[in-house]
Amino acid sequence: MSVDVSKFRNFVNSTNLYEDVEIEGVWPENLSGHVFIVAPFHRQHDRHLFAGEGLIIRWDLESQQGRVKVHHKKLNTWDSFWHSIQSPLTEILPEAFFPARLGLIGIAEIANTAIVNMGGRLILTADAGRYWEVDPVTLETITPVGYFDEHIVSIPLSFFPLVANTAHPFYDPHTKKLITCELKSELRPGNLFTDMLSEVYVTLWDGEGTLKHWEIEGTVLDGSTHTAIVTEELIMIPDMPFQMGVATLLGVKVAPQQAYPKTQIYLVNRRDLTEKADSVPSRLITFAGDSYHFLCNYHQIEQKIYCVAVQQATISLTEAIKPSDVKHFSGDRYTSEYYGIPWMFAFDPGVLRKVIIQDAQLIAQEVFIHPGWFATMLHTADPRELFDSRGYSAIYQVYAGYYQDFICRRQYLSFRDHQNRILTDEQLPKHDLPSVLAKVPLAKNWQELTQQIKTEQEQNPHTPLSDLGKELLDFYVCPEGYILDSVQFIPQDQKGYIFATVFTPQNSQVWLFDADCLNQGPIAKLHLGKMVNFGFTLHSEYFKQIIPRESHYNVNRYLCAMRSMFKVPYEFFVHRRGDILNRKVN
Repeated sequence: MSVDVSKFRNFVNSTNLYEDVEIEGVWPENLSGHVFIVAPFHRQHDRHLFAGEGLIIRWDLESQQGRVKVHHKKLNTWDSFWHSIQSPLTEILPEAFFPARLGLIGIAEIANTAIVNMGGRLILTADAGRYWEVDPVTLETITPVGYFDEHIVSIPLSFFPLVANTAHPFYDPHTKKLITCELKSELRPGNLFTDMLSEVYVTLWDGEGTLKHWEIEGTVLDGSTHTAIVTEELIMIPDMPFQMGVATLLGVKVAPQQAYPKTQIYLVNRRDLTEKADSVPSRLITFAGDSYHFLCNYHQIEQKIYCVAVQQATISLTEAIKPSDVKHFSGDRYTSEYYGIPWMFAFDPGVLRKVIIQDAQLIAQEVFIHPGWFATMLHTADPRELFDSRGYSAIYQVYAGYYQDFICRRQYLSFRDHQNRILTDEQLPKHDLPSVLAKVPLAKNWQELTQQIKTEQEQNPHTPLSDLGKELLDFYVCPEGYILDSVQFIPQDQKGYIFATVFTPQNSQVWLFDADCLNQGPIAKLHLGKMVNFGFTLHSEYFKQIIPRESHYNVNRYLCAMRSMFKVPYEFFVHRRGDILNRKVN
């Protein structure tokens, strides 16, 4: 199955671009609103596919004369200028293949991973670096969120110290607060030759004042959070076997601690987050599997939390293909266009795990596994159901597919003995498998669904693996050489549509699906020209309408640099925790 990997990267000029894209097929007449997608913009010395500052793409969904307008602009964080004037010879580890970029002035603030709709305000995020606000109309970069000394700094580094947090904070429209977490690094006792541990803090921001933090008592992370899971009563911080430790992010040749091969989640009661408190207690739950994303109901039903964990056992997003790597299945060397592509294509089927939690106890779980759907990537769901008392009805999951050429020998050796692995080497498919978009209803029994598809496979050995289950689920199997990427649910009156970016052998495209009938394929397509070619995209968000930014919140660039040089190291090394924790949110 041939995939043109050259389309994964974006080197488009960073000026503000827009293009009217011609529609192929039937675009719904009533479709309105805007889809924002973020992608990495690759600079000259960025090696990893997910490195580079955020590139913001806005799709105006209301068609005009058979066309849809797309806007495209690079995020302009303050470190852009400083990194641009640094000679490559002065940069630290310029050949390293890792997501973050380290220079003499600190960690590059990339904000290229996810988007938050904060009551109409557009916030761009990443797992390392402050969040940044962008005007949703002009796409101009406005301000970072907070001075560095208002954050829990992981490691104090020059003008731009490392702030490790989560790419998926949660905006609660009821409290009008952005809820996230931040990590403070500490040396691992008794073992200085593995990556650091992380102390965890819950952080709230009201959009105008300073940030307020609470330390989670007795909590240290081996892995990564990547998301803050929030219900009406709880804030849940996962410690996932998703290795994004400090040394890994910085490219330091220190091995990460062997991750605990399960998902652990710390539960904090929101009522404990009082103004007078500096710290809060937590409870811990654990369940099987390597989790990367979560879909969770906001409202608890009969005091039960209903959550879906998106899992994959044989990938690592911080590791990437290097010039010294070889293809595991053929033994061939890689050509240069593969360098920096992360280990995001699995050699194991993807897992969706539905869990029910009550009183910090796992009381039920069901697992859905399709034998022909590999590499769980991004997902979406109907945003109207987040605050519905009945919760989510379905998850729309992208499976990237199984591509032997993307699996390098190091990746195989790293995961061949993983205890969460499903297939043995003998059971691996002998040929590539395509990308799939599937709707998996939460009301179905996932254990039974998995068994039904397994039985169908046994009774119909000649049916293509990816096509199994057509009578049981609504899904679409992509043609060979096509890879689904970002995906976003668009609510529209009583209907819904799925908006997905796609790599094709010809060019990058956008496909629009009827959310209730994926199996009919895309009802419309947008073919992108050379002017707007954004490469591999990441998370997205839907805005019903956009208005110019009204907030006057702004962080001063020069004052920020001075404060980070003098206040941050003092507070970090002298441990004046109260200086930060006792700040009030205005």
